[in-house]
Amino acid sequence: MKNYKRFIVPVAVCAVVIGAIGYYFYKNQKNLSNPDRFIQEKAAYLRLIQNSSEIHKLWEAGEESREWTLIKSDCFKKLGISQKFDESLLRCHPLLLQCHAEFSKNLTYKIINVEEYENSAYRLMTKSNSSYQGLRETGVALTIEDLQSKKRMDLFLTDQCHEVYLEQRAYAYGEPVDAKDGDDYRFDNFNRHIYLDNHLVTNSEINDWIKFGNPDFTRGLKSKSGDDLFLPAVDLNYSQIENYCSFKGKQVMLAHFFDAATFLPMDLAEKIPKKNLRSPYYWTKKASEYKADCNLIYSKDCVNKKGYQLNSTGPSWAGIHDSMGGVFEVFRNPIDPESNLKASSFYFDSKSSWHKLGFRAGWNGDGFDLRDFDFRGLNPFVAIDRFQVGFRCMREVLP
Repeated sequence: MKNYKRFIVPVAVCAVVIGAIGYYFYKNQKNLSNPDRFIQEKAAYLRLIQNSSEIHKLWEAGEESREWTLIKSDCFKKLGISQKFDESLLRCHPLLLQCHAEFSKNLTYKIINVEEYENSAYRLMTKSNSSYQGLRETGVALTIEDLQSKKRMDLFLTDQCHEVYLEQRAYAYGEPVDAKDGDDYRFDNFNRHIYLDNHLVTNSEINDWIKFGNPDFTRGLKSKSGDDLFLPAVDLNYSQIENYCSFKGKQVMLAHFFDAATFLPMDLAEKIPKKNLRSPYYWTKKASEYKADCNLIYSKDCVNKKGYQLNSTGPSWAGIHDSMGGVFEVFRNPIDPESNLKASSFYFDSKSSWHKLGFRAGWNGDGFDLRDFDFRGLNPFVAIDRFQVGFRCMREVLP
């Protein structure tokens, strides 16, 4: 998949270059009698095309780009970020482009602010907020202006940096079931193209929804800033969660697809195993190899050892972060609607039985008090006023 994407990007950039130059010649035939003007305008469009190519590269490279190392300090100061976070979240993130345009030296372009969106440097475009019928992917639209000629170019950058493709094979839902207790619930995704968010939805993403989405669905939500930007969004009720995923052209993560992406297959080469044997831990095939390790499960024991951040724990075999520990996570569960909550979290210590894949609690989707949750009698021993519930989205691409 990565090789495919690397092949597509250069082809797309070449297409932009060829199309732009052709368009330029078509629109400027009458100006050919003025060689100086023609040369100047051609140079301006070539600068814009070159800048658009560099912006595309920065958009996907994110924290791995050379440009980020040069502006990182200034960008954090501007955003009010002082605490450590996973900087890979900056890939395909418009805040990085804003900082690059503001703090990088010797740029030959600037980003034009959009007045109707409170002078935002970009517009988040989805099927639900755009009248353009040909829009298929969610992304960011922005306009760059050549500083010398004042010529402008519109760009659209698709947001696909934080998805993982779910391999087509047979899977099983929920905790392992003994033969004497019945058969496992098995399913497959053959001939289906499923893409899963690899991290929980962040506050910065909710900020964009508040700014660019339908205000009827975001009423009561407040934008976050500073160190909260790249923490998971944890104060949405279930109805708002559904509306957000719909806004992004997706749906709330399904519980059985989460299981598919987190239970480690015993044999990756076997697409249809006779049995879906699985360990309750995403990093090992052996149930006996449990470790009270904060890099594997961010449990209650970890709170005093290191600060919590999104992607605190390692990825699953499919690339899903925070599959255990951290905040609660809600799913859509058509198989067992009352078991819709990943309870493995920093509310339980490392010895808790909740730290198992497929073992779920329940959430009514309305409130965040203890009475709004069903922990099957295994309640956390915490004195807090409000639990935190995160979520992630997924999408299916039809053939």
